Amino acid sequence: MTLTFEERLTRLADTDLNIERIRSIEKAFGSDNKKTLAIPGRALVGEGVLIKECRKKPKPRYFFLFNDILVYATIVINKKKYIAQHIIPLKDVQIKSINDSENPKLKNGWLIMSPKKTFNVYATTSKEKFEWMTHISNCIEKISNNERKGYDQIKNLDIAPKWIPDKEADTCMLCKSVKFTMVNRRHHCRYCGHVICGDCSKNKFLIQSQSDEPLRVCNKCFETLSSDQRIKIDNNFTSTDSSDESDAENEQFNHNSNDVKLNFIIQDLNFK
Repeated sequence: MTLTFEERLTRLADTDLNIERIRSIEKAFGSDNKKTLAIPGRALVGEGVLIKECRKKPKPRYFFLFNDILVYATIVINKKKYIAQHIIPLKDVQIKSINDSENPKLKNGWLIMSPKKTFNVYATTSKEKFEWMTHISNCIEKISNNERKGYDQIKNLDIAPKWIPDKEADTCMLCKSVKFTMVNRRHHCRYCGHVICGDCSKNKFLIQSQSDEPLRVCNKCFETLSSDQRIKIDNNFTSTDSSDESDAENEQFNHNSNDVKLNFIIQDLNFK
């Protein structure tokens, strides 16, 4: 009898192998482990290296796909040490395939969108891209059926903007007059993702879907957000970092290393 994806997840979560794998991941994070990963019912679906488009340049990141969360981190020693852990609940995630860029190193990509983080990732081959997107979609659909009123509800989530890479902006994208130098630094608006100068981003605003603290926003977005807030107050309504640069990372890590292989546990195990 062929098991459904959800049945395979349930069986996988109860195996000793799954528990051992998750505990080894926690050990690799050490003090950088933000939350307990080993909880009842959680299954490690797959893991592997993807190229993540970061603020300054694309960098390799190690991704762990669980049945309810997506975790990624900076690689220090592969399989042994990771830092800068990021956890994204799959119930908030949307994914979308993107076209290949002219850069040969940035192919087989897709967009990962959520209220806290939005960014592009790239796989080594089209086959890896297909497997990643298929398994992520299956996990999202399973969560959608169990924890949300409907899968389409995800379309109404506040999605964090994808940050414009530094190299794509030589001048402020708002005033269009200030040129970026060692003195005039680049800043990113947390609401629109544009690269702006200091004078065009002196304000902060509480974007509750991204942080509990006020975040830097450009002057244009500040006016929009402040206006929207005033409208909500007037009508008696109550309202209920897309970058992970790390100076400590090992830049010599080779994305094409033979030691790093895409591994989807759920399709490797034979359940009877």
